Amino acid sequence: MNKNLLTLLLAAGISVLFLANGLYAGTKFYGEITIDYNKYPERYFKLSKRNYVEFPHALHVMDFELSCEQCHHVDLEMDDEVQPCAECHIELTPTTKNRKSIILLRNAYHASCIECHKEFNREAGDPRGFKKTAPPTSCSECHIKKDINVKE
Repeated sequence: MNKNLLTLLLAAGISVLFLANGLYAGTKFYGEITIDYNKYPERYFKLSKRNYVEFPHALHVMDFELSCEQCHHVDLEMDDEVQPCAECHIELTPTTKNRKSIILLRNAYHASCIECHKEFNREAGDPRGFKKTAPPTSCSECHIKKDINVKE
């Protein structure tokens, strides 16, 4: 059999397997996710000084090989739909009562993201995250200031 044809058939077969697996899982795979919950009151009443967080989903899944359960922290079966964080972490506005609650969406994000990044940095021998390749652990690294010349 011709080597080019064999290579083409092999590539097509692998593609079909990945496509079938994705269809079977019933879950969309996102490359990048903008975390933009507009229900926060400060977004309604004044322009924010910071952009929404751009979460590089594909980088975490493909490059760092994180499983769905590591972030979504639920037992997922092959055909389960992965829900966004706001499905369970339903409180969006911080109050004096819920400011430390894990049900508050921002606390869930911060606990998951920041703690994972800190652990990654510790394991890489850079506990303070000084290296350029270190994942972000400070507010301003994810919540980027807007260019004042650009309107929302």
